Amino acid sequence: MAFSQSADTLMVKSPKKAALWSIIPGGGQIYNGKYFKAGVLIALESLAIWQSIENSGNYDQTGEEKYLNDRNKFAWWALFFHVYGTLDAVVDSHLKPFNEIMDEEILREENDIEEELTDGE
Repeated sequence: MAFSQSADTLMVKSPKKAALWSIIPGGGQIYNGKYFKAGVLIALESLAIWQSIENSGNYDQTGEEKYLNDRNKFAWWALFFHVYGTLDAVVDSHLKPFNEIMDEEILREENDIEEELTDGE
């Protein structure tokens, strides 16, 4: 069975552009057309940054070590979400043509099976 590629499946997203767009939280997901995932990442990263800033302010006012530990914890979470978003965007842009080609091939095979069934009747 030969694999054919139409012009649509040859349009690829650039992993480099996805990584550059990821400088902005959720930007790489927006570039790849994954809007829901972008919204989730923006919300999570924003929440982590906000909590880090809040705990930093509380630490400055009270000097309690608890706030310092919480500030650091949320800063690490913000960094994690940012790195995850960047890696996810790069991988998603790499796999986009593969997913489209596989979907096209699956549809073609389903149509072939339907034709065989209708020809056999």
